[in-house]
Amino acid sequence: MGRFVFWGIILIAIFVLARRVSSFWFNQRQASHSVAVLVQEKHYREFMGQTHKQQTEPPAPRVNYYVTFRPLEDAPAQEFQVSQLIYEQLEPEQTGTLIIKGTRFIAFEPDANQ
Repeated sequence: MGRFVFWGIILIAIFVLARRVSSFWFNQRQASHSVAVLVQEKHYREFMGQTHKQQTEPPAPRVNYYVTFRPLEDAPAQEFQVSQLIYEQLEPEQTGTLIIKGTRFIAFEPDANQ
């Protein structure tokens, strides 16, 4: 039974790693393109870090920031993980140009009239 669990974990790890590498190479082969979008929503998720036996204070939570962009043309909205700096600069209902490469967020350029 122990060997079955061990090999199951190894297979899952290989599958996850292969998927990430495949996604990376897919994005590398794609050309960058621009899309006129509206910032639909932004949110963040906090993750608590692990504490060690000697620590008396809990560690600061790790935070991931996400922004959902809705194309101005008829297309589905897309959510991307962004840096804290970009997250703080964007406001809901803001329009601009989203630059993406495959499934990867590259940049957001707000419209000049806002």
